Parts: sequence; structure tokens; C-alpha cells
Amino acid sequence: MPGAVHSLRGTVFWSETDAAQIAHFSTFFKICEWAEEDFFRRALGDEAFHGVLESNVMFPRIRAECTYHYPLHVHDDFRVDIVDVVIGVKSITYTFKVWNETHSTLSAECRLVTVAVDPRGFKSVEVPGYIRERLLEAGARQAESGRR
Repeated sequence: MPGAVHSLRGTVFWSETDAAQIAHFSTFFKICEWAEEDFFRRALGDEAFHGVLESNVMFPRIRAECTYHYPLHVHDDFRVDIVDVVIGVKSITYTFKVWNETHSTLSAECRLVTVAVDPRGFKSVEVPGYIRERLLEAGARQAESGRR
């Protein structure tokens, strides 16, 4: 999609909805995380991605927010666009737009902030250089100086 760093499509399943068959609010975070993982895996390549999973760095979420505009119902098709990826010294911030493709409307705008952490001591560390380089090549951008 024009303006998207990365896009992922899917369908809302019954198990992701509430009793009214509307996607539960947490479903939006789940599909954003699917898009994040797909972007990360494609940017790094499968071998490097699996190396990150086994490495001395992990990326837990430290902030998650979402503004909802229009529901996703059971069996609606959706597209989640990653519209911005900003790499700080120790963090990566993702901005998403979730589209209800069945009804051709914006469903939500979400943002996730992750931080690079050494799992041995649960201390934040700098985003490793090879991850930074590959994400920048894939369309991410460097944070303005002074942003962590």
C-alpha cells in the first residue's frame, strides 16, 4: 500500500470476537503484533530473525495504545499497515493503521513501543547494529537525536 512500510492482511475469526461478534479490543494489538513480526522477519531474513529469538536481546512492549474508529466483525477482512517505524537508541516505535477491508474504512490507529532488553539482567540495551541497519533498509527511520 502507498505510504505503508509494511502491510499484512487477514480475516477476523470468531474466537477473536466478543458475544456481539465484534473483534475484542485486544485483537487489534494481536494483529498489530502479527504485522510487526512479519515486518521484522522479512527485514532480517528468517535466519537472522531466528537468531534474534535465540540471542541476548528481546523487545518487550513498554507502551501500547489504540484509537478505535470502526469495528471489525467476525469474518471481516482486515489489512494492517505499518505506517511508521522509528528506531531510537534503545527503542523501536511502530505506528499502525488497521483497515476494515470488508467495509472499506479505517478501523483503528495503534502504536506500540518496544525496548531492547538483555534478558540476563532485564536491563535496557542499545538496539543491536545489525537489527538497526536491516530495519532502516526495510523502511524504518532513525529517531531524532535525543530520543531513546
